[in-house]
Amino acid sequence: MVSAPDGGPSLADVQSYLTSAGLNPAKIGDAAIADALEAERQDQANRLRFPLGLYDDSLAEALCRRVARNLSVRPLPLGVQPTVTDAGAATAYIGSTDPEVRRLEAPYRKVTVG
Repeated sequence: MVSAPDGGPSLADVQSYLTSAGLNPAKIGDAAIADALEAERQDQANRLRFPLGLYDDSLAEALCRRVARNLSVRPLPLGVQPTVTDAGAATAYIGSTDPEVRRLEAPYRKVTVG
């Protein structure tokens, strides 16, 4: 198992980010947030090369966005978001990646060859 470098956002940092993103951390629960944070921290560590073993602001922002997306998509079956419009009901599929996370992490992505 590859561990992420020290210095990343704490649980309190992520809770603050979730609040600013319009989510209610109290309703989600500390355990669910901590689980999502650890899962996303591990995924980020597996996919990126970290500069000097430390998080910078763009990586911290990307990790917080990853956690917010993780928690937002959890209650959606198969990643489908039902919506109701004036013309009737429709469904929207939630993409597997966040374009902003890709942009923030792009300089640090590991290149896989072959």
